[in-house]
Amino acid sequence: MTSLSADRPSTDPREDLFGHAPFAKSLADSICHYPSSDGLVLALYGPWGSGKSTVLGYVGHYLERQPQENRPVVVIFNPWWFSGQENLARAFLGQLRAVLPNKSEKYKKLGDLLGDFAEGIGGLIDLSGMTGGAGGRLGKLIGMVTKRKPKDVPALKSEISKILKEAGKRILIVIDDIDRLTPEETRQLFTVIKALADFPNVVYLLAFDRDVAAQAIEQQSGLPGERYLEKIIQVPFELPPVDRVALRAALFRRLDQVLGDASDGLFDQSYWTNVFHDGIDPLIKVPRDVVRFTNTLSVTYPAVRGEVNPVDFIALEAIRVFLPDLYDLVRTNQARFSGHSRDDVYEGARNASQAFHQQWVSEIPEALRESTRALLERIFPKIGLGYGTDWLAEWRRNLRACHPDVFPTYFRLTVPPGTVRRSDMTAWLSLAGVSADFGNVLVRAKDEKRPDGLSKARALLERLMDHVEKDIPDGQIPSVIQALLDVSDALIDPDDERGMFDFGNASRASRPVYHLLKRVEADQRAGILESALRSGNAVAVQLWLLQALDEEVTKTKDSGKATLLTVDGVERLKTVWLDRVRTLSGKASFLHHAELPRLLAAWRRWASEAEVRTWCDQTTASDEGLLSFLPRFLQHTRSQAMGDWAVRFQPRLNPAWLESYIDTAAFADRLRYLQRNDQIPSDAHEAASQYLLEFDMLQAGENPDGLNAFDD
Repeated sequence: MTSLSADRPSTDPREDLFGHAPFAKSLADSICHYPSSDGLVLALYGPWGSGKSTVLGYVGHYLERQPQENRPVVVIFNPWWFSGQENLARAFLGQLRAVLPNKSEKYKKLGDLLGDFAEGIGGLIDLSGMTGGAGGRLGKLIGMVTKRKPKDVPALKSEISKILKEAGKRILIVIDDIDRLTPEETRQLFTVIKALADFPNVVYLLAFDRDVAAQAIEQQSGLPGERYLEKIIQVPFELPPVDRVALRAALFRRLDQVLGDASDGLFDQSYWTNVFHDGIDPLIKVPRDVVRFTNTLSVTYPAVRGEVNPVDFIALEAIRVFLPDLYDLVRTNQARFSGHSRDDVYEGARNASQAFHQQWVSEIPEALRESTRALLERIFPKIGLGYGTDWLAEWRRNLRACHPDVFPTYFRLTVPPGTVRRSDMTAWLSLAGVSADFGNVLVRAKDEKRPDGLSKARALLERLMDHVEKDIPDGQIPSVIQALLDVSDALIDPDDERGMFDFGNASRASRPVYHLLKRVEADQRAGILESALRSGNAVAVQLWLLQALDEEVTKTKDSGKATLLTVDGVERLKTVWLDRVRTLSGKASFLHHAELPRLLAAWRRWASEAEVRTWCDQTTASDEGLLSFLPRFLQHTRSQAMGDWAVRFQPRLNPAWLESYIDTAAFADRLRYLQRNDQIPSDAHEAASQYLLEFDMLQAGENPDGLNAFDD
C-alpha cells in the first residue's frame, strides 16, 4: 500500500485508505448491469477533497475487470482541461468525436456527424446563455452562425442516436472536476449534458460538489440550482463519509513518514494524545486535509527540527493550514499567548486579556470554537488555567511554544470491510450491564483485522468515545469501567500502534473510563475505581488512567479547579494498583507483559526501587528469566535520511535504562558467557547483541544515543 504523498487520486483499490473501494465496486456493477438502453445521468456528490476522483478511479479499475460483453466504452472528459476556452460544449463533443471512432468500427460513422452536431449545437448553446449587456459578443456569434451552412440539429441527433442504438454497446462518459469551473462554464457544461442526456446507450457519471454547482447555475441563469440539477440527474449518490478510524490512521502514518523518529526526547505521547483530541482531530475532515496538512509539515518541519517541540509545532501548523486568520493573530500577539500568568496582574489588564481572547474565539466557525479554544489553552497555558514562573524552566527544556524565548521559532517560517457499524455498537452497548460480556467483545475483536491491518478492537474503542456521554445508562457505568480495566491490556497490539504519533490502545481504553467517571457523583468515583482495580487485570491501562488523574490533581491543586478525584483519593488508588501489580508479578505472564518497562517504572516510582529490584533479581536469576526479561526493553526507533523515502529501524537497548533494576555489568558478563556457548535463543539474540554493543560503548566513554541507522 502506498502512502499519501501527493494530492492525486488513487486508481488501485489495494491502496484504498478510506473505504472508497466497496462503494466504487457497487457503482461499477450497477453501470454494467443497467437493464435499459435509455440514456442515464448519474451524479456523485461530495465536497472538495472527499475522494470523488478516487472513487472514479476505482470505478474504472472495476470496469476493466468486467467481462468484455458487460464492459462499457469509457470516455473520460475533464472540463477543467478546457477551462477558459470560448466554447466548452464544442470541446466536450470534440472529445467524443476523437475517442469513439477509435473504440469500435461501429462508431466510425460518428466522426463527421459529431463534428456537424458540435458545430450546430455549440452555437445554439452559446446563444442560449447570452443576456443583456453582451450585445457585441452576441452579434458576433449570430454572424458566425448565419455564415455557416445550416445544420439540421434534430436530424443529426436522430442519426447519431440510430448509430448508438444499433451498436448495442454502452458508453460511459465520466466527467470530473465540474466544481472547478467558472459559473459560466458550469452552465455551459450542464446545458450540453441536458441536450445530450437522452442519447441511447449513453450513461453519464458526473462528480462534483452539489452546492458549488447549484450556486454557479443560479448565478448564471437565475434558476434554482438544485431544481435545475434534479431535472438533469436521474440517479444521485452522496459520497459515503470517510471512516474516522481510517482517516486518523492515515494521518498518523503520514506524520510518522514526514517527521520520522523524535529520538531527542521532546515527544510526549500523553501530551500528543491530549493535543490531538483537544483540537487537531476536528480539523481533519476529508482525505485531502491529511494530504494538505502533512505535505505542509514536510516542508516546514525539517528547518526547525530539534528547535521546537514536535507536538506544539504540529498543532500550530494545523491552525496555520485550517485557520490561517487565527494563526496570524497568534503570531502577531506573542505577549497574549506565551509566558506565564502573573498573580498580581491588575484588574484592567486582566479584563483586557479576557476580552481579547473572547473576541478571537467568537470569530472562529461555531463548530470549531470549543475544540480550538481547548487546543490553544493546552499549547498556551497562560490563556487557560495559567501557571507560575516555576514552569518556565520545564517549558524551556521541552522547547514549548508557550515559552517566550522559543515562541518566535515556531513562526519563522457501501461501508468498507472492517468498519464498526452502528449495529455493532448497538449490540455491544446492549451488553454494558454485564462486565464479562462487554469485555469479551473487545477481546474477540482484537483478532478481527481490517484490510489496513488495524484491529476491530481499536475501532471499537475509538467509537466508544462517541457514546460515553449519553448512551451508557448511569447504572451500567461501573460495569463498563470494570470491563475496560480488566481486559484491555489484552488489546495492546503492535499492529494498532504504528509509530510514535499513534497513542495506542492502552490510551484508547483509559479515555472512556476517565470520561465516564465525569458522569458519576464525586463521592462515588474513588470507590468504583478501587473495586475495578482490585479485580482487574489490565494494569497497564489502569496505569494510564492513574497517571492522568495524578497529573490532573498535581497541576490543579493550587488553582481551585475541580478535579475528578482528590489528591488523597488518587494516592489511595496508587496503593491499590501497587497491590494488584505485586499479585500479578507472581505470575509467569507478568514477565511477558507488553508494557513491562512502563509497569516497572511506575512500581519503582510509587513504591521503592529496592522492591522492584528484588523482583527483577529473582526473575532474572535463571538464564531463561534473563533472556525473557531483556527483550522487553529492546526498542526500534524509526529513522529516515533527508531525501531518502526509505524508513529504517535502529535497535536500541541502553544498559543505562536498566540500572535501577539490575546489575548491568553482571548482566553483560552473563550474556557474553551465553553468547560464547551459543545458548541464546533466536528470539533473544537481537536484544542480547544490542545490550552488549551499547554496554561496550558506555565502557569506552561513548554515548549510545548517537547511534545512527544509516551508519555503515
